[in-house]
Amino acid sequence: MMSVLGDPDGRSSDSVDAAFAQIVAGYDQPAAEASWPASEDLPSAAQADTEELPEPVPPPRPSGPVWPANGPVLNEPSLLDGLDTFGADLPDDEDDRFVPPPPPPLPRISAQAVFGVLAIIGGLWLFFDTNLLPIGGQGSMVLGLMGIIGGAVALIMRLRPGGPDDPDLPDDGAVV
Repeated sequence: MMSVLGDPDGRSSDSVDAAFAQIVAGYDQPAAEASWPASEDLPSAAQADTEELPEPVPPPRPSGPVWPANGPVLNEPSLLDGLDTFGADLPDDEDDRFVPPPPPPLPRISAQAVFGVLAIIGGLWLFFDTNLLPIGGQGSMVLGLMGIIGGAVALIMRLRPGGPDDPDLPDDGAVV
């Protein structure tokens, strides 16, 4: 026989509804027998209003480690005590601060580099201000263009030949 619309046990929805109604009706009724000690019973609402509950007194805390009555009592520190005092007997190392080394000196600027930069600046100035020299507009522009090119060539000539991608470098082995 097939189950009725989603009822996996084959019971009708009327029997399920009746069982649920019985559970709900018995919700407010007291239990027939208590499965807990009487000291844990709560007072009724009428008793709670008239009686004050005594404040609970915490049991005295033992001063030493708590061990079972039949077990040995040891006065050794526990693992947590050892972790709390870990490194307490080490001296303070305030003298071992990191002091960075002094920075290297700045590189010296060569005369060729100064000449190249001044030639580029002067060439740009002559190129855009053609009335600076009394040689005419086009002559000043040509002289300014030659100053720009000459300064760039002077700076390029200072560069060291080769680089990391140059195949003519000698083999240095495994370089990481």
